[in-house]
Amino acid sequence: MDLRGKNWGSTVGGCKSKTLYRTGRSSTMSSLRQSFIPGLRNSFNTITHRSNPSSTNFVTRLARPNGRGYSTATHTVAHGEGAHAHGHANTHQYGHVKRRGAFKRWSIRLALAIAFPLTYVTGAAFPPQLVLMIFPRFAPAPPHKDSARGKVHTSDVERCLQELDLVHDMREKVHKGEGWYETRPYDKYDPQKVHNSLTAGSLRGPGRLAVPPVLFAKEDESEAIAVLHLGRALCGHDGIIHGGLLATVLDECLGRNALMNLPSRIGVTANLNINYRSPCMADQFVVIRTKTDQLKGRKAVVSATMETLNGERVADATALFIEPKWAQFLASSGVTEAMGRPMPSPHKSPALMDEQTERII
Repeated sequence: MDLRGKNWGSTVGGCKSKTLYRTGRSSTMSSLRQSFIPGLRNSFNTITHRSNPSSTNFVTRLARPNGRGYSTATHTVAHGEGAHAHGHANTHQYGHVKRRGAFKRWSIRLALAIAFPLTYVTGAAFPPQLVLMIFPRFAPAPPHKDSARGKVHTSDVERCLQELDLVHDMREKVHKGEGWYETRPYDKYDPQKVHNSLTAGSLRGPGRLAVPPVLFAKEDESEAIAVLHLGRALCGHDGIIHGGLLATVLDECLGRNALMNLPSRIGVTANLNINYRSPCMADQFVVIRTKTDQLKGRKAVVSATMETLNGERVADATALFIEPKWAQFLASSGVTEAMGRPMPSPHKSPALMDEQTERII
């Protein structure tokens, strides 16, 4: 192929090599290659071997005729010097990157090897709420309250209830005389009537309402705080407390606050509105806070919130309670005593307690 008159140029390391013209015959290039290139090759190989014995023989590679059919000393030296200079730097740089890459890979593998079992163990010990909703934990049938397992379960719930920080903080307020008192609703319910009560009888027992709630109320009955444990046997969906049971608990707490403010301490639920904010997981303590919003004659408007111990809102409600006109006929029912009303003094209340019987003077 005739390349006469062609202008070839190359750039290595930012320096453009000299312009080369091929004008001679092939014999001239052969003689130049035989006389000059071998000496240059040996000299460059010696220098390269001393600096980096594992480096590639760039002169040998570049001195070979390329696809364009030309090779000169100037072109070869330019490529050789550039290749030598950059080859040494790149070898050192790539080797460093390779070591860093291997370290990074093994670090990631080690982190994953530790993270997977740690995540599994943590998730099994403290599963997220969504996981418990989709895959609820297995729970056996609740034991009978008079059995050995039932008594142990009840004792454990009572012990945990007494050790709650909220209970300790409220008891400090009671002892300091900040206007609060403590009571246990349905703790001393009439045994002859307990079987006719939903919250004090039918729902009482291990796995349900295992123990009576601890309740702290203001002496003027304007506010109250109840702490209650909800067992696994009160679920609608497995692992989640039934919404109707939450409504029952809220109605009981709201009713107590309202009835303590009505003249005869007797009232019925006229209206109850509940907003469910989040699922209530089973086998946990909940805190119900109630307060009196409005009093008008025989009517009492009260509100309540239900939260977990972590402060997560489960539900909130408002209710209207009305004292019926026939309330005097229910005066001996002992309802307010069962809800934990303190023993009244004659100069503070028209109601007197006589052998668990209420009488209206």
